[in-house]
Amino acid sequence: MPPCDALRQHLTPCLALLLAMGGAAHAETSPYYLGGSLGLYHVSNVYRQSNAANSDEVGSASLLAGLDQRLGRQRLFVDASVQANRYRRSSELNNIAYSAKLGLDWASLARLSGTLSASKNRSLADYNIGSGITPIFKKNTEDNSQLQGIARLGLVTKLTLEASVTHRTRDFSAIEYGRLNYREDVGSLGLVWRPSSPLRLGLAARHTKGKNPRYLLQNQQVTPDEFTRNDVDLTGGWEASGASKLDARLSASRSRHSVADLRNFSGVTGALLWQWQPTAKWSFSTRVSRDSGLDNYYLGFANLSSDYNRITRALQLNSSYELSGKLLLDAGLTISSTDRSDTLFQSSSYDRDRAYKLGARWIYSRGLELGCQLSHAGRRSSTAFYAYSANTYGCYGQAVIR
Repeated sequence: MPPCDALRQHLTPCLALLLAMGGAAHAETSPYYLGGSLGLYHVSNVYRQSNAANSDEVGSASLLAGLDQRLGRQRLFVDASVQANRYRRSSELNNIAYSAKLGLDWASLARLSGTLSASKNRSLADYNIGSGITPIFKKNTEDNSQLQGIARLGLVTKLTLEASVTHRTRDFSAIEYGRLNYREDVGSLGLVWRPSSPLRLGLAARHTKGKNPRYLLQNQQVTPDEFTRNDVDLTGGWEASGASKLDARLSASRSRHSVADLRNFSGVTGALLWQWQPTAKWSFSTRVSRDSGLDNYYLGFANLSSDYNRITRALQLNSSYELSGKLLLDAGLTISSTDRSDTLFQSSSYDRDRAYKLGARWIYSRGLELGCQLSHAGRRSSTAFYAYSANTYGCYGQAVIR
């Protein structure tokens, strides 16, 4: 893996280079940043197999860059990274991943403001993803993109009209994952009321229209699936104190599909996010949701199959503890419960996913960070070959110049 070959004997000079970059970081605040990172990891079950686990070592080298610049009343922000991943034995999985986000927060002289943003990322897809797909053992990349515009108009001091439009796409390079590809457009219009500084309440109507160009039926026939979803969203936010923040959404949701063996849905969905920092050393973040796979995906849940035909209940807990001024400990837990029903074949299935992680970070200076992490992911499933267990551990170094 240029400049490191993902072998241990080459890590020492690479980490020395990171130390040099970190030592050169400027102390003053800058709107720009430029950096790099190196990591080496062991994965116990690369393809997430249920019976014949396969292990490998993977090395990664990343370049990072970004910008956060005020331009009068506007704010321009850019974050980008490119990552080369190299496997020691499974060289067919070697890949280049990237992530980029560009955005503009804008405001007029009147009561009009908003945000324009665009993002695109590529990564190696999760293997043994479930969703009616037989596990595959070849390189498979996942591409996600999003364009979004948000506008807010202050009607009176405490009431704001808010509108948004979003376009999303997802594509997998492996044809076997074609049933998870999609294109969708989302529009939302609603009112936000702030009766007091810490409290926010909102009511909005949201409409989603999308298409899967190559949905693969269980009889192996390929057909497009067009889907729609309508939501009435009740939202709220409450900053109980400087140490606690709560955001919630409760929705009446209804979705319809053009393909007969996909389950239509009508019911209640929602999400809850609680951020809590009880002391200067402790911080906690909790996410809870009941929603379709795609909406769970964009809420930031990890280890979910994100099939738009599934209703998933998920819980994610993250915590951080500052052991000293330079050493931080991190822990995380993700639990999800997914049920699927195929009305055409009168069959049902379930997946129960679990993921845990423990990590430590050493903040040597403002520009240099070293860390190690241990994680476990596993699944119980009604389909035998969807069940798996996998462990990952490794360390990384990151240097950023600002």
